[in-house]
Amino acid sequence: MDEEASEWADRKVDQASDIYERHGRIFKGMWIAVGFVVVAAGIAMIVFPGPVTVVVPLGLVMLAAVFGWARRLLVRSVEHGEEASRRFQRASTTVKVLTFAASACVAAAIAAWFFL
Repeated sequence: MDEEASEWADRKVDQASDIYERHGRIFKGMWIAVGFVVVAAGIAMIVFPGPVTVVVPLGLVMLAAVFGWARRLLVRSVEHGEEASRRFQRASTTVKVLTFAASACVAAAIAAWFFL
């Protein structure tokens, strides 16, 4: 496990746990429900426009305050995100341009399919 990702996750989960533990059962039930809804919305943002890289970790932090599996998934997703960022920074300009072009083509195809 990458130490930086683990430390970040620990800090965020500790903050969320403090909030979660200060409240009653109704709040805790709503917290879990909202956590699942936020993760689901983030997953939908993979296809639809939106800040998926912010929303999914936020939902996972909420769920990680309650569930251990969510914390493990949060740490793993942060590690993968950091690795993808490092690989993209090392990539050549040609690869970056082609990646952007392919992403634009996919977005245009999805938009065309959605509107037609």
